[in-house]
Amino acid sequence: MNSGSAPVDAPPPIIELEHAAVEGRRDAATPSPRDIDWRICPGEFWVVGGSAGSGKTRLLETTAGLRLPASGTLRLFGARADTLSTDAARATRRRLGFVYGAGGRLFSHLTLAQNLALPLCYHRNCRPEAVEAEVDRLLAQFELQPLALRLPGQVNGACRQRAALARALTLAPEVLFLDDPLAELNTAQVHWWLNWLTSPPRPTDLRSPPATIVVATDDLRPWLADHRQYALLHDGRWQVLGGREQLAASPESLRRELLAEPPVSR
Repeated sequence: MNSGSAPVDAPPPIIELEHAAVEGRRDAATPSPRDIDWRICPGEFWVVGGSAGSGKTRLLETTAGLRLPASGTLRLFGARADTLSTDAARATRRRLGFVYGAGGRLFSHLTLAQNLALPLCYHRNCRPEAVEAEVDRLLAQFELQPLALRLPGQVNGACRQRAALARALTLAPEVLFLDDPLAELNTAQVHWWLNWLTSPPRPTDLRSPPATIVVATDDLRPWLADHRQYALLHDGRWQVLGGREQLAASPESLRRELLAEPPVSR
């Protein structure tokens, strides 16, 4: 089932995959995601569930324009990704933030402050001292200021994950992609993320949650909420379920697995 078409009165999508296939890993034990029709509209909060190895990360990378689909079409803000010029692709990239799981893939040879400064310096063509005050405010907002001069390997995974979030927000993206951000976090750390994602913008915050958020996860339980859209990825098959009620009503066995529900007895 490949739904995902928006209602007639919905705003036009800002990201759109049509009949898309995602490039798979050569060592993958499961088929790569394929036959994907997906439309992401402004202000939506999407949760994509899938077991480990299902291709969630590559699907998010493709949807965020970090890689092109193996086949099919990707449109970002109305433009085909494969036709963008270098300058247009760079401008589009600034509108999309991406946070990897398991520590966020920070640059290991740079301090946390330098990791946050890097995208600002690159896109503004400036030196680190020109963005020092802005980086300091971001570190303070995400409770990382005491760790500013430490390397990623010198802080725990939760701090690395939070630093990766701060880095993704440096350019104030319109869409934020989160690749299993709660994995390996304790209860207090999970609550921090969920509270931040649902908090309204505050004037004192340098960066607030973007209006549009896309999460990939192998555990749906922390992400159950109204006004969110759910999809599942299993054995290369893409299925858009819709809202929370449609998720609850789905007979999909993967849904029960990701909610840690017992199998249905026969």
